[in-house]
Amino acid sequence: GTIPVLAAQEPPRTLPPSITGAKPPMPPAVSPASGVQTQTAADSPSARFQNLQSFPPETVRAIYSVSAAANWLSRMNQASGRFLPGLDPTLRAPVVAENDLHQAFAARALAEAARFTGQKEFTARAAQAVLALLSRTKPDPADPTRRVPDVSKECNQVAFAAVLALAVYALPNPDARLTAQAEELCNFLRSQVGADGAIQSSEPAATADVYPGLVIQALAALHRAKLDPAKQAALAKVIGHYRGIFQARPTTMLAATLLPGIVDFCLQTKDATAAAAVAEMADYLCGCQYTRSDARSAAWVGGFRPGQLPAQLNAEPGADSALAAQALARAVQVTRQVAPDLNRFQRYRQAAVDGLAFARRLQFSDENADHFEKGFRARFLTGGVHLTPTDGTLRIDAAAHLVTAQLAFLQSGAEGPVE
Repeated sequence: GTIPVLAAQEPPRTLPPSITGAKPPMPPAVSPASGVQTQTAADSPSARFQNLQSFPPETVRAIYSVSAAANWLSRMNQASGRFLPGLDPTLRAPVVAENDLHQAFAARALAEAARFTGQKEFTARAAQAVLALLSRTKPDPADPTRRVPDVSKECNQVAFAAVLALAVYALPNPDARLTAQAEELCNFLRSQVGADGAIQSSEPAATADVYPGLVIQALAALHRAKLDPAKQAALAKVIGHYRGIFQARPTTMLAATLLPGIVDFCLQTKDATAAAAVAEMADYLCGCQYTRSDARSAAWVGGFRPGQLPAQLNAEPGADSALAAQALARAVQVTRQVAPDLNRFQRYRQAAVDGLAFARRLQFSDENADHFEKGFRARFLTGGVHLTPTDGTLRIDAAAHLVTAQLAFLQSGAEGPVE
């Protein structure tokens, strides 16, 4: 059959007024989705970045990059609430393969961007995306307090449930109905935890190092929203189990996905054992980062190899390096608030800055995509993130990881004003 060709349809969205200080043109109409309350830009976390001159260059770059990536995700969001999965720029053809986990990552990232910027369009589109994905879940016939995924076997169901719950919690002021459904998803996740703290999943092996950390992140978010000592003790057991797994078989993705949830738990509880786990995993990630002296290509500097085993030392880094950078940005918070450590603060901060710089080099801009036709570039490329330095395929999960990582950095305490 013929390959569908993408055509330019509309210009890119503008930067949030809270960042530029300018009034943007009116965006295309977006029907508000039920379930969220409005938040203004003046009330949003981005309002503190009005005076960009007082912040370090890496913080300024992160602000503009996260806005471009969030705008790209907003443009990829369709009337159905689902996102265009991605595209091959050289063929001007969409990526056909659907992946509900990628959809959930994109919904979460756009919800986080909505909360950060106060942009109504981001809020509306994120809420529509969340509602569309919630339609892929259903009440558990065996327990009405649980909500179970109804997605294909190619999608890791516990990972999908975890990221969808995180997307709900990330929305600006989600209503009680949405948070109740997020809690039901978390109840499903809790039902998958065994007595030893292991999370049951017979899903695709490709996400074996990813889903445990996503589940811990979701359960930590539930605990933050609704305190429960019994659930806190159960979460501590899960964290302990996967700390043991990490110690026995460490990988970059296992550390990168476990860390944010453990940091969240640690900030809530001030638990010294969790703080020690954070230091172990963050130290390991720093050792997985390519430097100028060991990177095979200058384009790899700041990216992360899959691990520290000999066979992993020369693998090309990709867009998932943003997950490691996000984890290190979160670890910075522990070195400031729970276990003060100036040396680790500086090391983790620099590793996060370098990792985000690598991930931003995978992002299309007007400068590095000027060989594409202007209208096509503006509609489909600018702000999008391709998979590796040598693979130009754009995908929504790659852009989502960059958004989430940079927002973690911008709210970590490492982004602070120049003193």
